Amino acid sequence: MKQMKMISKNDMKETNRMSILRTVRRGICSRAEISTELGLSKPAVSALVDELIKEGLIYETGRGDSTEAGGKRPILLDLNADAAYIVAVSFNNERYEVALCNLVGKALFYVKKKIEIYEDYKQTLNMIVDDIHQIIEESRVQGNKQPVIGVGMAVRGLVETRSGIFLHSSALPWRSAPIGDYMKERLNIPIVIENDARAGTYVELLNSNGEYKETLVCVSVGLGIGTGVVIHNEVYRGAFDAAVNIAHATINHDGPLCRCGNYGCWDALASITALGEELSRRDGKYNALDFESIQSLYHEGDQVVVDVLLNYTGYWLGVGIANILNIFNPEELIIQGDITKVGQELERKIIEVVQKRAPSAVSKNVKIRFSKDSEKLQVRGAAAVISNHFFSDTLHRIFWN
Repeated sequence: MKQMKMISKNDMKETNRMSILRTVRRGICSRAEISTELGLSKPAVSALVDELIKEGLIYETGRGDSTEAGGKRPILLDLNADAAYIVAVSFNNERYEVALCNLVGKALFYVKKKIEIYEDYKQTLNMIVDDIHQIIEESRVQGNKQPVIGVGMAVRGLVETRSGIFLHSSALPWRSAPIGDYMKERLNIPIVIENDARAGTYVELLNSNGEYKETLVCVSVGLGIGTGVVIHNEVYRGAFDAAVNIAHATINHDGPLCRCGNYGCWDALASITALGEELSRRDGKYNALDFESIQSLYHEGDQVVVDVLLNYTGYWLGVGIANILNIFNPEELIIQGDITKVGQELERKIIEVVQKRAPSAVSKNVKIRFSKDSEKLQVRGAAAVISNHFFSDTLHRIFWN
């Protein structure tokens, strides 16, 4: 018979400590409120709160209102989000971003640059490392002495997060590149590499503070399409970190050639790259337009751009999302990324297509919406990956000792 693992007092203390820290992160509260919510004794809560205050992770903000019964006004507690910093990096085949963020993913220092993709991944990463050093130094010059506890990297492609290996991307030339080890060697800081779509999903998970009890799906639409799924507040990864790669599911077998070599992939039909290619097919005058220019033409009422955005991109996004609803039946599906800048008319078009193509029993209760904030999404996602680990029971001590 398999022997059960005994939970030590230290393990229980650490679990309670992290439960208190997450409770305070959700909003200002008192020791008594923590005790009631977590079912812990008031002395146990007070002892752990005192430890967290000593570590600088939470602080006392003042006194709250007394209860109806009267008595002493409670001392309120809040998270010190600036107790430590996170380096966040995102990159794709066009640009890279580097930010220095606090524990809840707020970017305090930020740089965005055009990327040079070399056959040797180290040459590309060296550019990013130089900017990481520069942004940390800029923070230090301004008097910030907080420790930098980790580096999150959100990359476009298939990654093996556990080993830090960049496996493959149709947009980048590297194969099985150990970028995690190389970055750790250059920076001497814990590194976590994540697929950019899953990183964006971590942003919503962090912001929700445990709101999603069942299933959440995030669809990130930028140069490519990525999908992240949260089940019971955990990002679903699959056996080999490759789950939910719906971007390369065949949506239209007569569709255009995808970078992956297949025809009719969702990515080749509904991404911003696909939008530009469809516009070029309609009229050569739209060749090589960037997305900002396409948006401007859309808002000016250019009929070809309006038609392609709503009845091509919007239609194919709706078709793919209808398939996702049939597979995962989520509480909510959030569309993220630059595509959300188009606005409510595109959002309505997508929902209209979904409702026509998904059974009413599946689609009628799910909330489909554009993200409220896709600005700097991928770099914020990279920070959210580290933040999520920082606030977890099992990984917290990797980043905080």
